[in-house]
Amino acid sequence: MTKEVFDGNLKIASSKTSSDNEKAKINPKEIFNQFLLKKRIFKNKEVLSSSFVPGAISHRDTEIEEISNILAPSLLMERVSNMLIYGFSGTGKSLVTRYIAQNLASTAMDKNVNILPIYINCRLENNNTEYRLISNLCTFFGVKVPTSGLSVNQLYKKMVSAVDIEDKYIIIILDEIEKLIQNAGDGVLYSLLRLNESMKHAKISIIGISNNTDLKASLDQRVKSSLSPVELVFKPYNAIEIEDILNVRVGESFYENAMDEGVVKKCAALAAQEHGDIRKALNLLRVAGENAQQSGRSRLTEEDLDKASAILEQNITEEIIKSMTKQSKSILYSIIVVARSKRLGKVYSGEVYDAYIKIAERYGLKALTFRRISDLIADMDYNSLIMSRVKSNGRYGRTRELNIAFSPSLLTKIEEILRNDLK
Repeated sequence: MTKEVFDGNLKIASSKTSSDNEKAKINPKEIFNQFLLKKRIFKNKEVLSSSFVPGAISHRDTEIEEISNILAPSLLMERVSNMLIYGFSGTGKSLVTRYIAQNLASTAMDKNVNILPIYINCRLENNNTEYRLISNLCTFFGVKVPTSGLSVNQLYKKMVSAVDIEDKYIIIILDEIEKLIQNAGDGVLYSLLRLNESMKHAKISIIGISNNTDLKASLDQRVKSSLSPVELVFKPYNAIEIEDILNVRVGESFYENAMDEGVVKKCAALAAQEHGDIRKALNLLRVAGENAQQSGRSRLTEEDLDKASAILEQNITEEIIKSMTKQSKSILYSIIVVARSKRLGKVYSGEVYDAYIKIAERYGLKALTFRRISDLIADMDYNSLIMSRVKSNGRYGRTRELNIAFSPSLLTKIEEILRNDLK
């Protein structure tokens, strides 16, 4: 067995021979030293991260005011409304909610009021089932939870015992709440809210964040009644707003004169085409800056932006599709088949369902219900594989209008991946 010893930055294997040393032509230490000698583009790259919460948020004053007014009575320990916040990816839903939660917690501390906003990303595996979610909440409140042997009901009782000892307002922010509902069902929301009936001192309210505007309609009637949410919709940023936001972030993340004039404007225009996704704009600048820096240049150009756009779209799209289940792949393939037949025009959920039934049969898949397919289509919408909106047909009901979101240049490659994976 080879034994390995670490000495500084060098990793030395005792079984290494002199011939192996002669073959080694690339020295990582030299690469690291060369990198440190290059001119720097980034002053603080973290500012371009989607998890970064700035000191002030632009172009969301109306939303900040509305959510803050709803939560303000919690400072008097008065019950506040539950909320469902909707919007496309990158429209500031999570950012604004976390920003308000931080300010609420800070104000509560100043006023000696016990308010605990808890942010939970339901897309993460350790939060996407009822057991995992409640287990993590118990841990947050200092309750030791064994890895096995407890029921969900026992977890709820442990959590209540831990929190209901003093006046306390718990605001649970469930980001990508549709993922939790998809994996655990909507009963988890009902169970969390019912805890209010058994607690004498503590209170719980829920803020759900989702890109699925049909979320409330899909909930069980008992859950809807318990939740009774105030609903808010975040509209997409336009190109001017995105440019304004980017100029602020660029000033904090890049050194002065680190990019050509016109880069920010072009980046904003590209993001505006993708329903105002500010996260895409930030990722574009980050990858473009990394590309310029790796090339030994101290200035970012529009060409770097074009390269970054191509890299991000292809890498992210392929990664998402390859990680999808066969059912989701068959649904996406059905959307593409219908779109191809209409020269990449708009397609409707009913047409997709008809195509899906045939494709599922062809590849030996058990056909899902129309409602389940709608849930999986909502996931694809979130991941920017498609764009969808609900279209009302009056007394004839509603249908979902779909468009492929990735570029036509990727279409043939995506079709090939789907066909190969479905075989």
